[in-house]
Amino acid sequence: MCRLIVACAAALAVAGCGGGGGPSPATVSGTVAVDGAPLASGVITFTGPNGQPGTSKVEQGRYEVRTVAGANRVQISAPVVVATRPESKSPGAALVEITEESLPDKYHARSELTFDAQSGGNTKDWALQGKPKKK
Repeated sequence: MCRLIVACAAALAVAGCGGGGGPSPATVSGTVAVDGAPLASGVITFTGPNGQPGTSKVEQGRYEVRTVAGANRVQISAPVVVATRPESKSPGAALVEITEESLPDKYHARSELTFDAQSGGNTKDWALQGKPKKK
């Protein structure tokens, strides 16, 4: 019995205490440009291999987001206000903004963007093309 206890203790010492088995944290920072110009305002999301999303604002073309190391799916969204309408029919009702997405679906709803984040700090700049201009 004593040998079994000693063997189990040795196995636990070699294997570790079971903590810290999760994915390593990573930070990604960089720029987002659309048609060569910094994206004024938007949102970027990195979804790590564990399924946990990390989201950050994009402001004046710059972002920094926390995620986990490994293959990340990336979504970038840039809604723009196209109109406003009253929130209700009450006199003096607040106005609600109506927005449309300014980027093609391949960058957000059906994103084709990926990034292999390494543990620690990472840099990734994105050069995107906007939707074709309406004639």
